[in-house]
Amino acid sequence: MRVCQFVVMGLLLLGGGNVAAQAPDLYIEFLWSKPPVDALARQQTRQFVMQGDHGHQICIAANAVSTDVGGLQIELRDAEGAQVSLQQHDDYRGIKRCYPADLAAGRAAGDWTVHVVLGDGRTGTAKVRVDPRIEDSPHYLTRSVPYVAGRPNYDASIPAGQWVGRLVWAMDVDPQGHVTHVEVEVAEGVGERLRERAIAAGYLTVFPPDPGRATQPLRWRRALAFAPE
Repeated sequence: MRVCQFVVMGLLLLGGGNVAAQAPDLYIEFLWSKPPVDALARQQTRQFVMQGDHGHQICIAANAVSTDVGGLQIELRDAEGAQVSLQQHDDYRGIKRCYPADLAAGRAAGDWTVHVVLGDGRTGTAKVRVDPRIEDSPHYLTRSVPYVAGRPNYDASIPAGQWVGRLVWAMDVDPQGHVTHVEVEVAEGVGERLRERAIAAGYLTVFPPDPGRATQPLRWRRALAFAPE
């Protein structure tokens, strides 16, 4: 059995491609699809596709609590630097909020740039891979690394001072790229309270297909370490 490990400390990058980016006090995250309300986990991604209705999301967080930040502007540029879309959200209040990724077919594939500007002057930039179809992406050729990585959602019932610990879960992946089994291997401190969320995150993870897994199964591990800011 092939075993792959992926350790995440705080905000993460996945396999060299941007999943999340952080400027001072500004966080940008990409989601493959819009999660249901009260979902235990979400689908972080390093990849968008132009074709199909996948519900790709761009998420922004500036503050821990609702604050007047003067609104939000999200600009998306393609791999050649041409503007694809420009969103204005005057009601943005600083806490994490997700917006549909306003893509356009026929634009230059590659690493697209998301540039975020708050009304109070703070800015942030992040990159995300965009292709017409997932099959056109170089990420699709890296069989042992997911292009969609499930991540446990924040549990607001846990006091800030208790976010200390570690969490490791393992996923078994079938030839089609679907996770068939999730097992929590380590749950220390706050990780113990996130077990159910880690399992949900595991089943949201998506890999490229690989017929070789029929004879050589893949087990992929993901780890999160938590420490007070």
